[in-house]
Amino acid sequence: MSKDRVAILGRGGSLKKYSKFSHLFDTIYIVGTFHKEIRKIGIKHFKDKKIIHFVGRSDWGWRKGADKDLNIVRVQTMYSVKQLKEKRKGKGILERFKKFNIFFLPEFMSKRGFPVLSKEILEKYSRKYNNYKDMCSFLENNFKNEIKKNIVSNRRSRYWPTTGPYAIDMCLMDESPKEIYIFGIDACYEISFIKYKWEESKYEWKNHKDGRPMTIKEKLIVYYIKELVKEFSNTNFYSASKIIESDCPNWSLI
Repeated sequence: MSKDRVAILGRGGSLKKYSKFSHLFDTIYIVGTFHKEIRKIGIKHFKDKKIIHFVGRSDWGWRKGADKDLNIVRVQTMYSVKQLKEKRKGKGILERFKKFNIFFLPEFMSKRGFPVLSKEILEKYSRKYNNYKDMCSFLENNFKNEIKKNIVSNRRSRYWPTTGPYAIDMCLMDESPKEIYIFGIDACYEISFIKYKWEESKYEWKNHKDGRPMTIKEKLIVYYIKELVKEFSNTNFYSASKIIESDCPNWSLI
């Protein structure tokens, strides 16, 4: 195993490929509620690894002792502690993961992600800009008042479309890996590897059809990850999902 090789595990269908590669990694980043995935894949594929667990406001902690044999070094959020304490759902993170070390949005990520604007505005200008930094600069200069209002009302300083792109982004910034393997990050376009009860009524589950148009959120996920591939040209990306396509030489499908 190599310290220069890291895996990101989301909950999409392409997570099924992880077990074939699990022996390659010392460090894995797990995204979202994950205790059912651990049981289905098999705990042997997660033991003796450094695990960083990325969670959003609606994610839950480990059930039925799924964490007792794992080396979970920290729980990582995309919010400041002040933002979480002021948000009703945010307070739940602090309670659900209280026995773990909870880390908040670090300073080096405070200018990453998108400005806090509506998904419609972000998607509109992502079609006009093929350079993420130029797009953000334009939005920050032209939507100053709206961004300020949204930071207050949303209690967050930056926006990532889902926790998956945030985990990839932070891994690249924090670890600078030579190789990053991505499993289960399918831009919400494919049905998850495992469905939890609370997901059954979600819009995404009712609208998964072959060839359907991508939602705005899905387009933003794809756009952001493709921009990361361009930005971190010295890192080789290996994706288990065909949903995200890139013609950059450092992008490969597995």
